Amino acid sequence: MKNVIEANINSYEDINWPNKNTKQNYSFIRSKNNNTVKIPVTIINGHLDGPTFSIMSGMHAGEYSGMIAAQKIISNISPSNLHGKLIIIPVISVEAFYQRSMQISPIDQKEVHFIQPGNPLGTYSELLIDTIFQIVKKSDYLIDMHSGELVQSLHPWVPVPLLGSNDMKDKAKLLARGYRVDFVEYREDLASIPPLCISLADEGIVNIWVEIGKNGIPTSSDVSRHYDGIISALKSVGCLAGKAEKPKQKIIKGRRYQINAKHSGFWHPDIREGQIVEKGQILGKITDFFGNLIEEYKAPEKSLVLYYWTSPAIDIERKPHGYDWHSGLISLLELNEIK
Repeated sequence: MKNVIEANINSYEDINWPNKNTKQNYSFIRSKNNNTVKIPVTIINGHLDGPTFSIMSGMHAGEYSGMIAAQKIISNISPSNLHGKLIIIPVISVEAFYQRSMQISPIDQKEVHFIQPGNPLGTYSELLIDTIFQIVKKSDYLIDMHSGELVQSLHPWVPVPLLGSNDMKDKAKLLARGYRVDFVEYREDLASIPPLCISLADEGIVNIWVEIGKNGIPTSSDVSRHYDGIISALKSVGCLAGKAEKPKQKIIKGRRYQINAKHSGFWHPDIREGQIVEKGQILGKITDFFGNLIEEYKAPEKSLVLYYWTSPAIDIERKPHGYDWHSGLISLLELNEIK
């Protein structure tokens, strides 16, 4: 790899930060318990003091829009224009990326977004997430970019975990304010917030994640939404000069419904991402291979379709570590509140 420093690390303290007014690419390597992770990281140390801001993508290997946006951030932001430090991780799940493994790790079949950091002696994915945590744990802010996976049609929105002090909650809302999305979702129920987000907040790191893009297709529009949202967030917290964009958004809150198949078969969706469905409305059906109806699915309440699975293949028996990747159909958000 061109101009990349390979460095073995065990913790944040092992990172040799580049000098001020410097941009450096790294491959951070960590080995524990017969597992080895390699993580690409760019650190941009600005010419003046300021916050430490982490940006990451590629937690799920088929979510490409955020990865390309991260590459654009690396290319376009100069240390001479930056106040503080940027830590950019363009692809978290490198092995899954190379193997085109959707959503779950091909090494241990775990869903990395729902792993709590703190167990480097565990499985490959547990080492990976703990290493990510070590790299970013002294950050002031963090944005984690996601998209719809290769068979996931997703409507752009920004989930905002409201964690920590009131000041942290206000800053999390500020990070989301610059995204060109229809909906921003405030989340307070811990069960609806990934463990990594909770651990970051416990360290005092204001963090959000962003969902833009669908079906593993990195359109220029989706990449720009990710990129422009990051730039607005950096301006909002003083890392970059200039006025942050504040596009029109709606704030939504409500109960989440994950509609999962009860039978294996052939999935026929009858909805689209971003659609508002009424209580009792037909969402789709499962048939056998001959088209005979097995089960029909209806909306439990008036809800927004956040995303749905576009692949017809449904296998309820395949649930790696209990995850419903092969039986998931639709994710809905009950529309209790829109402002």
